[in-house]
Amino acid sequence: MAVPRVRINDQSPVSEYNNTNDNNIDREQSAQQLTITPTRKSLHQNIFGKLRPLPLQYHWTVWYDKHSDSTDYDNRLFVLHEDVADIATFYRVYNNYPWQKVRLRDTVHIFRKGVRPVWEDQENLNGGCWKFRVPKSKAQEFFHEIAILCMANEFQAVLEQEHDHVLGVSTSVRFNTHLISVWNKQGSNERSIKALEKTILDRLSPELRPTGTGSNAYFYKRHDENEGYQEAVERGAPKN
Repeated sequence: MAVPRVRINDQSPVSEYNNTNDNNIDREQSAQQLTITPTRKSLHQNIFGKLRPLPLQYHWTVWYDKHSDSTDYDNRLFVLHEDVADIATFYRVYNNYPWQKVRLRDTVHIFRKGVRPVWEDQENLNGGCWKFRVPKSKAQEFFHEIAILCMANEFQAVLEQEHDHVLGVSTSVRFNTHLISVWNKQGSNERSIKALEKTILDRLSPELRPTGTGSNAYFYKRHDENEGYQEAVERGAPKN
């Protein structure tokens, strides 16, 4: 699965995000990275204009979730990178990750540092997700844009007046698609949920936007609507 390479103002790809000295990325690998198409130029110009001079407002952790029928997340979740504090670090992690080797039903999460990507985390207990079924041919580009929009606070900005929070994003490999999720804290706040939906659809590049609604394209689901939620919460409750 190829990974995108960002262009800004139609110039050559930004080398500082590849950090070849630290990560020994060879030129052949870099040449295989995808180029952002002109239709997405304005999105990335706006975001990188905000991000390049300053660190990210929130720090983020990248997790790997190995699929298992077990609900014991301590044996399923692994930290890939604990502290993503700026956009250069994000691309150093993202551009070097072997996305094509993520196995069927395994998941990669990017979450605010300190929040675990599980239902029973205190920040997630009453939350939910917008979930998008994305064809494999578009999945990596879709997740890349969703991750950047999330870390750049493009989603968070529209939820401030609702006192809601976007906590993270996930991509899970399925047979014909990827299931890509945007997690928020208030799963029963309809205004917040609708605002988040509108922002996701408006800010995604046109060629990546889902063409319909409902179970075949995208949907919202509260965590407590999932089978196994109550068991997970009871297991995660502090012991007296």
